[in-house]
Amino acid sequence: MAGNIEKSLVGGVLHLEFTSDDGRNTMDDDWFERLDQALESASGDRNVRVVLLSGRGAAFCSGMNLRAATSGFLGDGFAGSPLSRVSHRLADFAKPLVAAVHGSAIGGGTTLLLHCDLVVAAAETKFRLPFPSLGIVPEIGSSYLLPRAAGWRLASELILLGNLFDAQMAQRAGIVNSVVESGKELATAREWADQLAAKAPVPVVESKRLLHAEHLAGLHAAIDREGEALAAAVQRGEFREAVAAFAEKRAPDFSAFH
Repeated sequence: MAGNIEKSLVGGVLHLEFTSDDGRNTMDDDWFERLDQALESASGDRNVRVVLLSGRGAAFCSGMNLRAATSGFLGDGFAGSPLSRVSHRLADFAKPLVAAVHGSAIGGGTTLLLHCDLVVAAAETKFRLPFPSLGIVPEIGSSYLLPRAAGWRLASELILLGNLFDAQMAQRAGIVNSVVESGKELATAREWADQLAAKAPVPVVESKRLLHAEHLAGLHAAIDREGEALAAAVQRGEFREAVAAFAEKRAPDFSAFH
């Protein structure tokens, strides 16, 4: 099931912790809305200098809740949807974003990290970008950000093949800054967040703006291109077959589709 986002603010660091009853921390429209609202609030709160993301349970974030995605997800198109709003919010977010990753980061759980400024991953973390395997396409700006972080060939391997990859490969691909012993990822990310929160706030924000300024227009355009393609993809038979296969615990059969 999709989960909640718990908030705590200590020393200028707003900790957004993903939670759910099953510990998988999947995404749906309500989840996107909660994350968007939390980031919007953080943007205008002078007491928040840094946002720290982490997950509680077995996973950092297991990506889209596929069953929820079959019931009206992007049925009215991408523009104005919760996914559109949070994707553009992440692209524009002015304050530092730090993430602590453990367990697994699947689909949107990985693409979300591409918007973070600093990412710490536990050594045993598994990542996957399974978009074509699910009959869909990349989202949250990943088709733009990942080739720039990883290079075109490695980005193609990770997205087109969609295989599981480890934290060391995620670091090589520029998704992760540092790989640490499992159990130390949150403390390390918190240490980095505290360091950022102690620095002069305007220069930190301005430095991030300067790092992002050159590619920001391209990123927003990519988010919209992806969104249009994703809205079309979730209406097609390939996606319905992938969801049925997931529910039936079998490999999808795309042989009937051309």
